[in-house]
Amino acid sequence: MLYGVLDKFMSDSTDKKELFLLRHGDTGLRGKYIGATDVGLSVKGRQQASRTGKMLGAFQFDKIFCSPMIRCVETLKLIKQNCPGEQLSSLKEVDFGRWEGKDFSTIVAEDPTLVDQWVINPGDFTFPEGESLQQFRGRVADVAKMINETAAAKTLIVSHGGVIRHLLCHLMHLSVENYLLFDIQPGCFSTVQLHEEGGILTGLNLRG
Repeated sequence: MLYGVLDKFMSDSTDKKELFLLRHGDTGLRGKYIGATDVGLSVKGRQQASRTGKMLGAFQFDKIFCSPMIRCVETLKLIKQNCPGEQLSSLKEVDFGRWEGKDFSTIVAEDPTLVDQWVINPGDFTFPEGESLQQFRGRVADVAKMINETAAAKTLIVSHGGVIRHLLCHLMHLSVENYLLFDIQPGCFSTVQLHEEGGILTGLNLRG
C-alpha cells in the first residue's frame, strides 16, 4: 500500500485534498489530565492562536470543523478565518472522569491498580467515571471516515491533542496504539495530504 500512496503523491500532486489539524492553544494546565473539563485559553494560549492564525491566513479553507469545547472555540475565533466553523461533539477530547484536573503522579498514587490496567490493556480500558477508550476511538474513527468522504479541497480541524494523534493514525493507516508517536503541541497545526490509498504527513507542529 505504501508504494501506491507514494506513486499517487508524486504523480497527482495537483489533484489533492489537504487536511489541517490545529490543536487549541495553551490553557495554563499542561501536565494535568484535561479532557471533559471545559476551560478557556490562557494569555499564552491566545497569543499562540493569534500568531498561528496569521500563518493559516495564507490558506482558504472549504470546510472547518471544531470541537465545541471553549478552548477550541476561542482558538478558532482568534485565527480569524472567513469560512464558518461547524462544531462536532465527536471532536471532543476523551473524558478522563475522576482523573480530570490531576497530574499523572497524583493519579498513580490514588489509583495504582487502574493505572496498571490502563498500561496492560488500553484498548479495553474505561477511565473511572469517564469514557472508555473504545468509545473514544470509535467516534474519532467516524470523524476520519467523514474527512475521507468530504469533497472539500482544504479542511481545517480545530481539536485536542488526543483526537489529533488518533486521527493521524487512522488517516495514515497506522494502528491507533501508535498514537503517542505524535507529540502534538498546543497552538500548532499539522498537515496531511489525503489520497484514496491513505494519508501522507506533510507537516508537524507548524506554528506562527
